[in-house]
Amino acid sequence: MRELTVETAGAELAVRVSRPDGEPLLLLHGGPGVPDSMQTDIAPLLPGYRSISFDQRGVGRSRCRDGRYRIDDYLADIEAIREQLDIPTWHVLGHSWGGLLAQLYAAHHGSRVRSLALSSSSLGVGADWKATKRDSFRIELGRAGAGGRLRFYLYGSFLVSPEPLRSWGMRHVMTEVWHDYFLDPTMAPDPDRAWLAGCSPQAMIRTDRALSHSDGSALAALSAYAGPVLVLYGQDDIFGASEAIVRRRYPAATQVTLGGSGHLHWLQNPAGYQEALRSFYAAM
Repeated sequence: MRELTVETAGAELAVRVSRPDGEPLLLLHGGPGVPDSMQTDIAPLLPGYRSISFDQRGVGRSRCRDGRYRIDDYLADIEAIREQLDIPTWHVLGHSWGGLLAQLYAAHHGSRVRSLALSSSSLGVGADWKATKRDSFRIELGRAGAGGRLRFYLYGSFLVSPEPLRSWGMRHVMTEVWHDYFLDPTMAPDPDRAWLAGCSPQAMIRTDRALSHSDGSALAALSAYAGPVLVLYGQDDIFGASEAIVRRRYPAATQVTLGGSGHLHWLQNPAGYQEALRSFYAAM
């Protein structure tokens, strides 16, 4: 695996490339406010592809120098990576918030996108982003039980504290959220400590604010995107019935509901997830 740093107007991005050849596949991780795990979790499922992933601005080993977390900033970061790697077009796969970022990228740079794979994607911006949060919180906190809900709100109260309490609270909030991605949180594996250490409350809060105040025009150009699309959610995903918003957006897409899986398919149904991805890419 090759590692490099890409400089943008307002950030330094830690980028990882799985191999020197193969069709390029951009992997956009979830969050916002958490670092990349897709190079270790998703790239091995598609070994023939040149998988490119990165820590988004302000998380993990990437820095955000200008303090900005607007949609345009994220899209400019992706384009800077594509240009530095001299890639004319690539496949794009996004998970959770990364699925929304993938849609935003396709809306603004559709000619660069060979195919679009949306894995448990967040719904959209503005009112749809708020629906994402309502649905996921309702389902996750329902799984957490009384004790889990108490811990979540207690740790969350530290997100507005000075450092180092704020980062401490963020790590514990994300641990609770991770556990609640499973039907039985008490049986869930703990998240990786290095991943938790790269989480950023500032990136999460500022990105959330930008998405909440965006209007639907950010995705308006998606109607012109004509490439292959995969829309995949787990049978027990965290977005509930509102995932239909994304499914309706792509009437010609390959639609998959992955049995035996919630939100983290590579852990909850790795064989089924790999088969869904490989079938989608093999059909091109």
